[in-house]
Amino acid sequence: MSIVRADSLKLFCYRLSGFFILILLLTSCVESLTDSQQQAKPSIVVQEPASGDSVKSGKNTITYQASDGSGGSGLSFYEVYLNDEFVQRFEQNSNGTNPDIYLQVDSTLIGQRISYFVKVYNASGKTDESDKQENIYVKDKEPSAPSGLLLTRIDDFSVNMLWNDNSANETGFELWRKDGGSGTYRKIKTLPPNTISTDDTGLSAFVDYFYKVRAYNSSGFSDFSTEVSTSTIPGGPWNLKAEAIGSSSVLLKWIDFAVNELGFIIERTNTFTNEFERIAIVPRNTEEYYDNSVSASTGYRYRVAYYTSSSVSGYSNEVSISTYYTDVAAPTNLTASYYQSDNRIELNWEDNTDLEKGVVIERKIDGGEFEQYAVINEKDITSLNDYGLLRGKTYYYRVRQILGSKTYTEYTNTVSITIP
Repeated sequence: MSIVRADSLKLFCYRLSGFFILILLLTSCVESLTDSQQQAKPSIVVQEPASGDSVKSGKNTITYQASDGSGGSGLSFYEVYLNDEFVQRFEQNSNGTNPDIYLQVDSTLIGQRISYFVKVYNASGKTDESDKQENIYVKDKEPSAPSGLLLTRIDDFSVNMLWNDNSANETGFELWRKDGGSGTYRKIKTLPPNTISTDDTGLSAFVDYFYKVRAYNSSGFSDFSTEVSTSTIPGGPWNLKAEAIGSSSVLLKWIDFAVNELGFIIERTNTFTNEFERIAIVPRNTEEYYDNSVSASTGYRYRVAYYTSSSVSGYSNEVSISTYYTDVAAPTNLTASYYQSDNRIELNWEDNTDLEKGVVIERKIDGGEFEQYAVINEKDITSLNDYGLLRGKTYYYRVRQILGSKTYTEYTNTVSITIP
């Protein structure tokens, strides 16, 4: 077949007395253009939610595949139709990728069955429509998570919890508890809707309990609230705390908020009668006391009061503690070395037991108070680096090992270094 130039074609058409051949040529050109446009038609296939599935009231992700036809100029936008009515439009991403599209279902449709389909358009205005997905059941969305969980102690054997109910569609709440830091959470209560508080009773005075709460309905569960534990319950202005030091000592710590005390009274329960008895008095401004008259594997309760020349204050919060079954050798030979090249202090100590569950490193700066600098819940730890030190400051360190809940070895020696 010979090639006909455009100018020759024009001359050829002009010289003909009839238009039959010209019409055939123009028709051929139009059909070629139409075929090209038809090839550029987009396509879309919806995968989920599919017919017979269920969706929640609110926003539901639509899983789909869409593309433009060969030679097309790209996809442009999408339209979602719910029960044959247009509900939302989604634009193609500016980088040409397909956007996330959603089926937004109003809460008035809960308990009903719906249908939907999606249309896709390309830049040339061509469109394709997915298959209609039908018989889709609308269920309620999961409730929002409760928040602001607070815990207060009623006595040594019971606590009360309070939280914020942040949903209007819960069927109820679940209270979960973990017994001890290494325990496993389990559900201990199911509570009716609109509940914001509950008690937990029958507890041990010598175990730390951890709690969290969540809401639920027929669609599932909310996220859990934040966790709270009995070990973090404040003791009012006293904030009395107790720690077991091995099997033969209990360390009490409290806040001295009194301004005119002559001293403090220490009371402990009798292990036979469970009645409080005075075991010691300590001088004014004291904030800790070692009770070295305890026995191994025994539980005790303590309280503190201050006294003046004419009266005794009300008592502090009560605390409970159980001593360890044996005394355990403390870590020893704590040393500290300063490395100016990377401004760090390296601490090293000797581990003298296999019974530890971790280690606590305490630090104070200049004339401050010792505070926990690091807690490492691993065995056989014998070193630590402290970075980001301040020039001219003196850093003090001491170390002890964790034996159990609120149970420790004695401290190492204290070491100090002044940063040049």
